[in-house]
Amino acid sequence: GYLDPFLTVSGFRVIPVVAVIDPAFVAVPQPDEVAEVFEVPLAYLMDPDNLRSVELEFRGRPRRVLEYDWPGHRIWGATAAILLNLRRRLEQVA
Repeated sequence: GYLDPFLTVSGFRVIPVVAVIDPAFVAVPQPDEVAEVFEVPLAYLMDPDNLRSVELEFRGRPRRVLEYDWPGHRIWGATAAILLNLRRRLEQVA
């Protein structure tokens, strides 16, 4: 299914799609768009204690963004906001 459309600070409109995939599926990143593909357990994303708001500088101005700190990875900005939307949707049906 689809999550809510998300407009990034850089002006892109993202329409997130949620799906169940075969565990044997091997994702191949598009190098121009994605540096790496990795998995994070849903239970980690569902725990509100794992999401925080941090301040960073964007275009010379301070800006608050969401961030998950997964071992060896920083999941932040639009991706973190989209994952928060997923969590809220799942909480409504749980």
